[in-house]
Amino acid sequence: MHLLQVCNVGEITGGTGACAWSVTRALPEMRHTIAFLSRIAPATSTAFAGHTLREWGSLDEARDQNLGADLVLLHNMGPGRRGSLGPRDLWTGPTIQYVHSAGARAAADRTVYCSRWLAETCGNVDGEVLWQGVPQPVPPREGGRDVGGRLRVGRICTPIARKWPDALLPFYAVLAQRHPQVQWEFVGCPLAMQPMLQNACRGQAVFHRAGWSARSLFWNWDALLYHHPTLTESFGRTVAEAARAGCMPLVDARGGFLEQLEVLPGVGCRTLDEFSRALEELPNRRRSPGFVADICAAADQHFSMTAFRKRLWQVIESTPRA
Repeated sequence: MHLLQVCNVGEITGGTGACAWSVTRALPEMRHTIAFLSRIAPATSTAFAGHTLREWGSLDEARDQNLGADLVLLHNMGPGRRGSLGPRDLWTGPTIQYVHSAGARAAADRTVYCSRWLAETCGNVDGEVLWQGVPQPVPPREGGRDVGGRLRVGRICTPIARKWPDALLPFYAVLAQRHPQVQWEFVGCPLAMQPMLQNACRGQAVFHRAGWSARSLFWNWDALLYHHPTLTESFGRTVAEAARAGCMPLVDARGGFLEQLEVLPGVGCRTLDEFSRALEELPNRRRSPGFVADICAAADQHFSMTAFRKRLWQVIESTPRA
């Protein structure tokens, strides 16, 4: 079977490209073509090595290419310009729209959402949900957690300004003052913000460049702490990745995070004090027998590539063919 996936952004570190990559890993027996409606980054080309990539200026370009796909999976694809062709006009095979965030989306033969919260937000209370799957991060060659040492608490996020608001500075300033035993680590923090965040963390911050390999850090961290004062996440791919490495999620108690915490050991927090309390309890948690193993087991059950493959095949096999 030939599967065509279409994504808006050609970046693998953020956006829907990472989900498209998971699809190729979950369905290795298929022939895969992945089209992007923007420039394909070098890291994306490397990640998708062995598969066919296309770079289109618009969805309409598919009209001029006989790709012969048996199934089309659209990732968050908008309806396009007024008068432009829709997916049903471009391909004869069935089309599935995989919605990752709120907004107008192109019509398709079937629509699935990355979380229950997103389906409800989009006005489709009974919308079909398809949780993403993630590979287990590659363990680092050296290092690892030191149960008796300092707590290492990290944040990994797309390196764009809206993901790193200035409101994080007073948030971390309070936490760093209350928890001097914590080493704070940040992946993807914009360069302009790093000196201010280092100051807020009282000189106890370590910064890492964003990249596919950065997920290995989850094996070193005791917790993934994710807070954003205004942006609600539809689904926490990094939450799933962290848990697959035995790293406990301490995250905002809203959006798609909440349903992930229904099946994962972790803490959902609504206030700064709740985040602080979760950090206070973390040393005792990490010393408990089976702490890391329990997190990994729950994540493997629900967010492994095997679990994702099963869910994805159920969607594919029950999608009517022309």
